Amino acid sequence: MFLATLLISIFCFSSCSKDDEAIEVNQLEGVWGMTAVNGYYYYEGEKISYNENFNPFEPTDDCEKITIEKTDGNKYTVTHYEYYSGTWRRYDSENFYLEGNNMIPESMEGVDVSTAKILEASSDRLVIETTGADEYGSFYDKYTYTRMAE
Repeated sequence: MFLATLLISIFCFSSCSKDDEAIEVNQLEGVWGMTAVNGYYYYEGEKISYNENFNPFEPTDDCEKITIEKTDGNKYTVTHYEYYSGTWRRYDSENFYLEGNNMIPESMEGVDVSTAKILEASSDRLVIETTGADEYGSFYDKYTYTRMAE
């Protein structure tokens, strides 16, 4: 469930930077299966690091995927799915605006991520990095996705 909470917060508040390298924005739309997540978080003062790998083409109950759809200009909708009991189930959807490589959420309700940045967007790979802080301390997540068929 912790992973699901982190995924929900992927598309949260971002800071702007003029040195962002251009990404292939036209590659964002589609279905993306998570292949890896790594990072760290703090819990009761202890830093917990993790590095997990997944195969969305042969999913287990830990697998997740997202769909990204451009809705208008630089506005997108992302829908989150988790694999559970043999089927992909939708569990969240949110809107964000793209400013350079930064993802800015339409709604700030429940947001504890301070930056969300697209590091790579190509025809077959999407990498998103998030940082932030909560009541336990700072955290960092790097999500890697592969393109899946619709």
